Amino acid sequence: MHQDERVPPAAPPRTLSTRVDELIGNTPLIRLNSLSDTAAGFNVYGKLEAFNPGTSVKDRSARQLLAQARLDYTLAPGWTIVESSSGNMGHALAMLCAVYGYRFICVLDPKTPQSNIKLVKAFGGEVEMVSAPDETGGFQKKRIAIAKAIAQQIPNCVNLDQYNNPAAIDAHFLSTGPEIYAQMEGRINVLIASASTGSHLSGTAKYLKARDPAIHVIGVEPAGSVIFGGEYRPFLQNGLGLSFTPGNVLASYIDEAIRVGDRDAFAACRRLAKDEGLLLGGSSGAVVHAAREYMDRTGGPCNIAIVLPDTGLKYLDTIYDDQWLTSKGLASLVSDHVDRPASLVTGLHDRPTRPHAEPVPVLQT
Repeated sequence: MHQDERVPPAAPPRTLSTRVDELIGNTPLIRLNSLSDTAAGFNVYGKLEAFNPGTSVKDRSARQLLAQARLDYTLAPGWTIVESSSGNMGHALAMLCAVYGYRFICVLDPKTPQSNIKLVKAFGGEVEMVSAPDETGGFQKKRIAIAKAIAQQIPNCVNLDQYNNPAAIDAHFLSTGPEIYAQMEGRINVLIASASTGSHLSGTAKYLKARDPAIHVIGVEPAGSVIFGGEYRPFLQNGLGLSFTPGNVLASYIDEAIRVGDRDAFAACRRLAKDEGLLLGGSSGAVVHAAREYMDRTGGPCNIAIVLPDTGLKYLDTIYDDQWLTSKGLASLVSDHVDRPASLVTGLHDRPTRPHAEPVPVLQT
């Protein structure tokens, strides 16, 4: 037999992973061409956290929280972990608890996508649902209270408290921040990230500002969230925003906050799918819209990194479903934004010409 010259050579060997937690991190960074504006000197890069094995940025926090709990409580197989979650942390912890041999109880609420609830159960996790909102109209405070109560009732049970546990910040100070800085070869001017528990925003910002204090950090939350102050009102976005300010929001590392409405966040998600081939969650849409808002009011040249927290596959029945949007009073989004050319949505091509930023030459995965 003659060797077929069309057959490519064997791929170079890669390090063999022995557990799923070893696959967390080292996610790719991609230039977002529909946001970047070469003429105006803006280069926008997205950190794709959906490439983690649990498909979200919460994999990093979950791994570090469990590592710290092993040090603090001498965790052993058979112990119970309980945590309040809006979805992604529950998925990440369920996955890791299955690997480590821990029982996992996840406290969720009606805003949690059904896919996330099913994912927790698929990994052997147990679900405790909060049915009624707290006095603010949100569910977070009730979820947290129930998680703490469960931890007090069960022997050898730990409530990780992702909202105030500094180990969650450490996860991103030790991984997300260094990865972004290395992938952009230090050529970063602005970081934009969503604020949920505050951990990936604060940890990443803490690292980047240690390398370059001039890096401008923007925290993003839904309109109606009060992480950065104001009066709470309910919102549709899931996985970011709270009815209180958690301890893991380190304000000293955050230069400004941008609030994004549901319609703008969801419209940005649907545009990303069509413009970039990226199917991402609502928090990604919020930070993308915030990036557009920032560029619309500031001058270049500028290299911007945005953290894109999770996949949109969990939101096919909500953000990407026309009937769901219509039922929530967002029918105009379906008929207006979705079918417009990208240039009409972003408005980037209307900016005056500015000096070019020196773009990042190599984006490593």
